[in-house]
Amino acid sequence: MSFHLPHLSRGTLIVIFLAIATACGGPEKAIEESLRAHILFFANFEKGVDALDSLGDPLATFDTANTNHIKQGGNPDGYLAFSPNAGALNYNGKNNLAYSANSAWSGSIAFWLKADIASFEDDYPEPFHVGKKDGEKYPWDDAVVFVDFKKADGTLRFGCYPNKEQLVTDDVVAARVISVPVNWRANDWHHIAITWSNFNSGKADAEWALYIDGTEAGRKGPLQQNMTWDIETLVMRFNHFKYPGEIDEIAVFDKALTPDEAKYLTAPKSPLNKLFYKKSERR
Repeated sequence: MSFHLPHLSRGTLIVIFLAIATACGGPEKAIEESLRAHILFFANFEKGVDALDSLGDPLATFDTANTNHIKQGGNPDGYLAFSPNAGALNYNGKNNLAYSANSAWSGSIAFWLKADIASFEDDYPEPFHVGKKDGEKYPWDDAVVFVDFKKADGTLRFGCYPNKEQLVTDDVVAARVISVPVNWRANDWHHIAITWSNFNSGKADAEWALYIDGTEAGRKGPLQQNMTWDIETLVMRFNHFKYPGEIDEIAVFDKALTPDEAKYLTAPKSPLNKLFYKKSERR
């Protein structure tokens, strides 16, 4: 026995498709489910500086006390402001970052920032850094992932350097650092998402990308990217070096965000404090 559907106009088919997509939650629902499944760490500063939820240690530490938790404002409420002489905001990397020493691993970090580039006192203020620690210092050129500004030409940069086997020459910078001119007003918030894939794969297939306000601004690779970290002592540092600005809604994922996911985070339909709160599932 066979069944035959009546002839339907194109307009009718579109209406049916939209109705089905709405009933199932549509593409936004799929994006939310993916983000929730891959979130490792989320700090939104609504109630304090510790993570709202995290797979690893949620507690924050500071290099100095010159940092202010602002309860009003931000995205949507509460943010962190660094004074010009403030030190870093630190979170443990273990379980909050999806690192693997011997196999390919991927990840993403997203956050909002607000900065007056004209007010920078240093040439390379660095709002984010994760990498090796050597005594009390953090080498800038040895197995490091960073976001900084180059004051001289008003660019925002996202770079990934492998284990140090050579000096960081201009050619290395050109191959591994994404540089994007930004002409930002001092009081505007901007969303930053950095993603990477296939680090420590042993092959020349690693890639990384920078998204600004939900739009891909640059991409590097494919290259071989060997990163040797001590995950027990690894630290994610915000305001790593002389970043006199604000920061909000830090989210860390164990996958490279898709363009649609990076864009969604700039204007989420579901409150992220509810979407990313998973403590009951992690017990």
